[in-house]
Amino acid sequence: MARSRSAARSPTPAQASPSSPTPWLAVLALVILGVAVYANALGGPFLLDDHRSIRENTSIQDLGNLAAILHPPVQSPVTGRPVPNLAFALNYALGGEAVAGYHAANIAMHILAALAIFGLLRRTLPRMVEGESTAPSASLDLAALAAAALWLVHPLNSESVNYVTQRTESLLGLFFVTALWASTRALDSRQPLRWELAAMLAAFCAVGSKETALTLPLVLVLWDRAFAFASLGEAWAARKRLYLLVLASWLLFAGFARELPFFAEKGFEQHVSRWAYLLHQGPMVLRYLGLTLWPDRLVFDYGAPGALTLGAALPAVLAVAGLGVLTLVALVRWPRLGFWGAWFFITLAPASSFIPIPTEVGAERRMYLPLIAVLVLAVWLVRGLLRRLPAQPLRTRAGWAVAVIAVVALGGATAARNRDYQDGLTIWQTSLDRWPQPRAHEHMSMFLRDAGRLDESLAHLRLALPESPNARHALASALLERGEVQESITHFREYLRQWPGDPHIIMGREEFAVALLQAKDAAGAAEQFRAIIALDPKYARARIGLGDALIKLNQPAAARDAYAEAVRLQPGNLAALRNLSVLQRGSGDLVGAISSLRGLVRAEPRDVQARQQLIQLLLATRDFAGVETEVRALLPFTPEDPTAYNLLGVSLASQSRVGPARDAFEKALALNPNDPQARANLARLR
Repeated sequence: MARSRSAARSPTPAQASPSSPTPWLAVLALVILGVAVYANALGGPFLLDDHRSIRENTSIQDLGNLAAILHPPVQSPVTGRPVPNLAFALNYALGGEAVAGYHAANIAMHILAALAIFGLLRRTLPRMVEGESTAPSASLDLAALAAAALWLVHPLNSESVNYVTQRTESLLGLFFVTALWASTRALDSRQPLRWELAAMLAAFCAVGSKETALTLPLVLVLWDRAFAFASLGEAWAARKRLYLLVLASWLLFAGFARELPFFAEKGFEQHVSRWAYLLHQGPMVLRYLGLTLWPDRLVFDYGAPGALTLGAALPAVLAVAGLGVLTLVALVRWPRLGFWGAWFFITLAPASSFIPIPTEVGAERRMYLPLIAVLVLAVWLVRGLLRRLPAQPLRTRAGWAVAVIAVVALGGATAARNRDYQDGLTIWQTSLDRWPQPRAHEHMSMFLRDAGRLDESLAHLRLALPESPNARHALASALLERGEVQESITHFREYLRQWPGDPHIIMGREEFAVALLQAKDAAGAAEQFRAIIALDPKYARARIGLGDALIKLNQPAAARDAYAEAVRLQPGNLAALRNLSVLQRGSGDLVGAISSLRGLVRAEPRDVQARQQLIQLLLATRDFAGVETEVRALLPFTPEDPTAYNLLGVSLASQSRVGPARDAFEKALALNPNDPQARANLARLR
């Protein structure tokens, strides 16, 4: 296999000197460190998208239904991401919605990702040494361990661990780095195919975790060019099989791409232009880099892109562009260093460039993979400075001291950040303090509502009103719940005027109709229910609401038709069946009423009142066999009811079954000796 001469001179981990620390001790240290730093991260609540990923995600509730797991509901954070959805299904199978299990799994995945980083760096850093026939393996192992440890405990990654849904990011990072590590193992293996197949499997899992994994083939080729081969031609000649195997993971993306909001018919619930989104990314990338060095004001949710002019964004955009140019120059002149700059930009680009994500202008979890490059360069810089010290023992002690101090400082900051995530009010308050935006007010209001602080909850919703349809809708709903009907109607009207295309418009119209009914505006309520039916003709509850409004408008025939259509759409809908049976009885349609009541007791066998009404109608139509059947079905729920036994006797006597009828009348009298009907019926029978 052809390699660059500098790569051939560089020591590999297999050539490490006996003085190198045992890798397994480093592995153990990383595991202990990860557990220690995130030990206080098990009790936080579900946040933001966790409800759609877990609580509302029916696809994870049956581990045996693999088809559903591979295709979760649309407009979900795990849509088109089958690997995280499978991980959620495993969590659900083991512990339902117990949140601690989901946090424990996230912590484990993060630690595994750090171990993969350590493995990759142990095979990469020796190749960064240029012009040396040997390199101090202890120093390089310390550098690899330091970079992996710093990444493991860095507060920027705390969101990916504490925010359960973002195991999409953790799994992406784990499998992305594992694929690269396996590809480096293939370089020196006598059986490279098995490592190449391992890289392919990891690449498929990475693509199945998050779309950023599509950048993996490019990063792999750049790694080979920087650290193993003198040219891209040499790399292709030696590794084309590996490249094709890893590139095959794009086929998986092609299979799931149509489900992603970037390509799906419905797309995102919000929209932003590519230009507006790109303008925001300059300041956001600079913020990420600043937080890498000084992570003291982390933000859980940056919200949707706001208004930003070119003039305001230009300095940051030029600064990021300058870093990009510097990276290109380094790739040509100093490829071993330039590779890490390329890693940073390539892995950050899918979410932080011209591909708009209208729901989030930025997110610190996007640094999960790019952070590796920044920390490797930082560690390499410190290593270079320490090598200026006069003696090797002094260099080693100084290196350990710097690494320990940095790890302890960052680990302490992460442990403190974990405490913010343990309470919904705290995490949203920190977001509002550091980056105020409407969605933070909305979610702050929910936690305040759950804490019983309703006035404060409403105040936050009012602050979010100008830019958020959800806030207007939530405020109107909260006011309706509090009984402030007229003000809720005002906000519902404004919500419909401002946001007629909101994805939650059906729910909003339905609640608006309820408010109108409470305000005795039945005509307005009927109008809203008809609008809902026009949007979704199969929505049975709107038919029931329309029927209720039509009854108040004294239109029983139209109401009966509305309830009948609801029953057609949902044959077991209790409210529709009950209301329909009442109208059918009132119009003299006893056969129809019997059919509706039978459907009602079939759907709800414990509904004693409905069954009693059904028995009376069966008596009126002289269906004594039907009366017997229904009374016998009723008796397990009313075993001490003398009326039921009397009716049973009547039905049996009417069928000429004298003996059983006598027993039924006697049972009725035993339960109520003063029952005149049972006594008269028994006497008549005798």
